[in-house]
Amino acid sequence: MNYSMMNHVVNHLLDVDSYGCIFMYATNQDLTTAPRHIIRMTEPVDAELLREALKITLLRFPQMGLGLVRGEKQYQYRLLDKPPVVLPFENHLSPYYIGSEDTNGYLFCCGYHEDTIILEYQHCTSDGRGFNEFIKCVLFYYLKLRGYAIENDGSVRTLETDFQPAENEDGFIKLRQAEQSDEHYIGEVPSFHLPEYDGQEDEDEKTTEVTMPFSQVRRFVKQNRISPLTFLMTAICHAIYRTYYVGTNRQEAIVAEVPMDLRTYIHSPTVRFFVALLDLPFFFDYFKLPFVEACQKLSEFFDTQRALPHAAFWALKNANRVFTSHQADMPIDEKEKMMREQARAYIRRDSFILTNIGPFNIPISMERHIADYGAILPCAHQPFGVLVSSYRDTLKVTISQRDMRPDLIDHLVKVLGEIGFRAQTHSYMFHPTRYDGSHLAKD
Repeated sequence: MNYSMMNHVVNHLLDVDSYGCIFMYATNQDLTTAPRHIIRMTEPVDAELLREALKITLLRFPQMGLGLVRGEKQYQYRLLDKPPVVLPFENHLSPYYIGSEDTNGYLFCCGYHEDTIILEYQHCTSDGRGFNEFIKCVLFYYLKLRGYAIENDGSVRTLETDFQPAENEDGFIKLRQAEQSDEHYIGEVPSFHLPEYDGQEDEDEKTTEVTMPFSQVRRFVKQNRISPLTFLMTAICHAIYRTYYVGTNRQEAIVAEVPMDLRTYIHSPTVRFFVALLDLPFFFDYFKLPFVEACQKLSEFFDTQRALPHAAFWALKNANRVFTSHQADMPIDEKEKMMREQARAYIRRDSFILTNIGPFNIPISMERHIADYGAILPCAHQPFGVLVSSYRDTLKVTISQRDMRPDLIDHLVKVLGEIGFRAQTHSYMFHPTRYDGSHLAKD
């Protein structure tokens, strides 16, 4: 590690960014503090080599070598000197706490089960696309250590390139220079909820992977002038309608909170939390429209929400609120209570979270050793968590839910079938790795 990097570590790695700090104060019962990325290899995982790969990767990603301290008035980062660990998982049920003695204080959790690698992160350190940069580096060195002839095509941040301070920057500082406008802000829309599942925030969840050919999805959305996300939102809403609306007098909108990657607007190599959390309401009247027309109506509306002036306005409004709370001069117990109430109130504006972390692109030489990739967004204080990813020609929609019945997934498969998609499903029980500031590792 060169001098300039060490200087940056001392001066900047411990900086807290504008928005991600909310996850320091929340728990896994309030927010999705530990999303899970799942990589299935073509052979059983060697835990020792995986641990060595983590050690190498941390040289390239020093911002991931952090733990947390629960201070008297706020949480702060700290540099760790213990080695990272690789933990055994029993299927998808995690018994661990992230940032605790379980992980040697690290704010990521690396686990394995048979041929599967599981990587999770505390959301204060990163977002999904940022963490994928870390994952790709881990996999690169893991496969190197296994002796495979793999090559970096330039898409993996390895030790061949130096860590740059911008990779740890608070992107919201740049965002403040963008045009801002509340012109298309719609306020809070009364939204669909399932109150019968409130209070189950630390229970096991049923998770289903719904897969279909990505090439077919691309053709469909291009032909109909819509986006993959609004196409999936329409299909999910029709499935929710058939599961929870039919036979009732419900007419409220189904509202998704959509985390949108701000790197598409503001160039930054940061891996930090850099998204705008936009509302996407599927209004009850949309159900009267043919499927494609509903998609187009939804797309037209979403275009107004994700336009940079509105996205910047809304992202900065929330980031300013969170960072002001982080800096408030109040005891940590009171601040935690305040932040957790804020977090729950915010996500309860919406029916569920729908996030798209995009394609998992790796060098072709690595693809032959990686059979599958996907990710899970835990429910937290919502009845559902929906995450969209893709690897090679497979689009994967992972739906976590409190309702253990198969009805929602069955209806989703039927909705997709009616427009020509033959979706495959795979369900299993899931429990997220927990996070709570009272379980942090000590020095």
